[in-house]
Amino acid sequence: MKFIIGVFLIVLSGSTFSQEKVLDPSVNKGAGSYKIQLEGLDSSVGIDIFYYSPKSFNEDTSVIIVIPGAGRNANDYRDSWAENAEKYNLLVLSPSYPKKLFDFAAYHLGGVVNELELKNPKIEKINGRISKYRMNDEDITFSFVSDKRKWIFDNFDQIFSSVKPLLGAKQTSYDLFGHSAGGQILHRYALFKKNSKANRIVAANSGFYTLPGFLTKYPFGTSGTPLSKNDINDSFANHLIVLVGESDNANEKRGTMLHTLSADKQGLGRFERGKYFYNQSKKIAQSAKVTFNWQLKTVEGVGHDYRKMGNAAAKILYESNKHITKKASRTPQAAPLL
Repeated sequence: MKFIIGVFLIVLSGSTFSQEKVLDPSVNKGAGSYKIQLEGLDSSVGIDIFYYSPKSFNEDTSVIIVIPGAGRNANDYRDSWAENAEKYNLLVLSPSYPKKLFDFAAYHLGGVVNELELKNPKIEKINGRISKYRMNDEDITFSFVSDKRKWIFDNFDQIFSSVKPLLGAKQTSYDLFGHSAGGQILHRYALFKKNSKANRIVAANSGFYTLPGFLTKYPFGTSGTPLSKNDINDSFANHLIVLVGESDNANEKRGTMLHTLSADKQGLGRFERGKYFYNQSKKIAQSAKVTFNWQLKTVEGVGHDYRKMGNAAAKILYESNKHITKKASRTPQAAPLL
């Protein structure tokens, strides 16, 4: 079976993946998909990448990787960015991680932990669908994954590399957008991923957050993780945009929310939790006297809606042709965190 994207012909033969150049760089404009093998994953695991290539694809085309929510419906997320791809000349790439291979720990929590157990949860449903999990912090148990290659965070640079030969020489970085579970992944990406090729990182409507401080245990804080204080200080130089929908509050019925003492300290809805995460992070960065490039953006009148949040993100990122420089210089000899 063969999948063609741009100048690459990606050939699948069992679990073997190879790449070879084809001559026509203009093939497959519009929507399509291809499969790649990502380093750090089992050799039999291939990830489907759903893409949209604009009609105006050229050396000025920018790349955005769109991370789906818990539904893993990468094709829908890809389609929701098609109009913006044409408007802003974007190559959209959306990876589909199968639920049977990537559970909550491997996906939402970035693979930093495994053997996750949620003990004795009280489950609330709406029309037969799970709406809320209520439980104690101590009833969330897991083991840390020491091999960082098994974390999901390295995947996105690899996905970008899979299309890099299509792009002009000046396209050396990409942007990221994730909604809901995708937003959970991406705000953790900003914390855990060092030396990323990503430029702007938009984490939208996350269910709950990992605070960049060591007073709270993972997954609600960074205590117990391999991150050092210097790692956290460095992460504040990333261009992270915490994007929250004004109506994605405690009354929102879409999506699934986790309620524990630590989670609810952040707020009862995603809007409140996003603001809490940003404000607490800013205080920590100011205390450490380091560069703080994170931003908080609110989308008025929008709830837990990936299409509308994606449109808002596209406007924020691409309405102006003035793109932010990838990284600002970090403050040398930064003070330690609290």
